Amino acid sequence: MDCLHIRKMEETDKEFIIGLSTRFTEFDFMEWRDPQVMKDAQLKMAQEAVHSNDPDSDIFVVEDDRKNLLGFLHMTKNVDYFSGEEQGYISSIAVAKEGEGKGIARKLMEKAEEWTRSKGYKQLTLNVFAQNERAINLYKKFNFENEIVKMVKEL
Repeated sequence: MDCLHIRKMEETDKEFIIGLSTRFTEFDFMEWRDPQVMKDAQLKMAQEAVHSNDPDSDIFVVEDDRKNLLGFLHMTKNVDYFSGEEQGYISSIAVAKEGEGKGIARKLMEKAEEWTRSKGYKQLTLNVFAQNERAINLYKKFNFENEIVKMVKEL
């Protein structure tokens, strides 16, 4: 198996990251969510992220020894509404299909923790759709806990 390397995003990585945004819609949304609207929103968020100059934001990519890109992580700062405390925030994390089962998600989650600690933050946060069971199971392995649950009722 190839050795995996995590590095900061470079200009040539932007197309890969934008293309991987489709992975965020590979599960069933609530019936009232339009899948195309969700795809378009994820694409827009990825485009904005790779073109951002936010000093509180970093994007990392994972590549193998042959320079094949296999995943990415977008980290930003979050401020807790209740305490005002700054936190690390996983804005996006995705693994390419050809990278599945190689420990890439684990490496990216470890990088998220490292980034958060390097900023002096005491918490790492993220948001995930309730139907995205695969992602939720991954986050549970890293000891993430539910804190706030958004409830929705379609009228």
